[in-house]
Amino acid sequence: MKAAWFYGGPHIEVNEAPDPVPGPGEVLIRVRAAGICGSDLHGYRDPARVWSGLGIPYLTGHELAGEIAALGPGVDGLALGQRVGVEPRHLVGCGHCHFCRRGDYHLCKELGRVGGKPTYSTGFAEYSLEPADKVFPLPDWVSFEESSIMDVYACGVHAIHLVPPSPNKTVVVQGAGPIGLTAMEMYKLAGAKKVIVCDVLDSALEFAKKVGADEVVNSARTDAVQAVMDLTNGVGAEIVVDGVGGTAPIFNTNLQMVSPGGTVVIIGMYGGEQTVNSWAAHWKEAGIRWSWSYALWEGVPEFKIALDLLAAGKLRAKDYITHTYPLDRILEGFAAADRKQESGAIKVVIKP
Repeated sequence: MKAAWFYGGPHIEVNEAPDPVPGPGEVLIRVRAAGICGSDLHGYRDPARVWSGLGIPYLTGHELAGEIAALGPGVDGLALGQRVGVEPRHLVGCGHCHFCRRGDYHLCKELGRVGGKPTYSTGFAEYSLEPADKVFPLPDWVSFEESSIMDVYACGVHAIHLVPPSPNKTVVVQGAGPIGLTAMEMYKLAGAKKVIVCDVLDSALEFAKKVGADEVVNSARTDAVQAVMDLTNGVGAEIVVDGVGGTAPIFNTNLQMVSPGGTVVIIGMYGGEQTVNSWAAHWKEAGIRWSWSYALWEGVPEFKIALDLLAAGKLRAKDYITHTYPLDRILEGFAAADRKQESGAIKVVIKP
């Protein structure tokens, strides 16, 4: 099969790779669409952040959708040629620890390892080998491109389960990238009174309004904390969602925006240490909740919850996909995703 090989940083080459063969309980997916995730960009920008367990070069791509090309022994309920969305392969736990047994496999110490070795989806290739229980049928009216970014929405599903909104709560979302905006959509769907989105790019804020933000604030031109206070009558937001991550020193800004008794939800992955004003958090009795990936909620895969919302026409996933590239042009796709201010990209999808 043709695949993108990652050598660290922006060194990516499209070459041949062995065709995967499904084993017991596995299915082979013919990849039709694969999204470039913010976490993919971490390695693109900084070679030192490559998951070393995979070795160099490696295959990757964990946001994907496609068709079933082959079934391994013992797989029931799926069929050749069936259109499917895929929960990433690395979200597999050991299956028998305390956390896996209660449905929180994303907290398993062996997450993403099978037989002691790392396992990963290969969405940036023609085929990807996946566990059958991570594959979900797609209705005909849902596109592969939309389905391929459900991993991002599932993170938002997890966040609202951890810190649910209510009709009397205002939510601030920091960061109008895909992780922040999909969380914003989920908080709107779950019944938040008002959602305010903060970012430094006007284009991103315009898109935020398009997909449902009630108010937007340009943090580069405006005192965002004061703007939030003005929009909440001086109270602050009951929930502040941090979808920025990276190296921006934003943690204390979150604490300044949150109302007394409110909660800061961290979805974006920080690329370094953050300074914390513990006094500010303490006197507000502010909760700080870290939201890491997703798993099951009351026995139902949070990925499937996102996919069901998409199938029901309740998500704006199609609007996010601003750029698509064939596999041979994956370098252009990563460049567009990395330089959003120049490209105007929201979500870039590769089509092997």
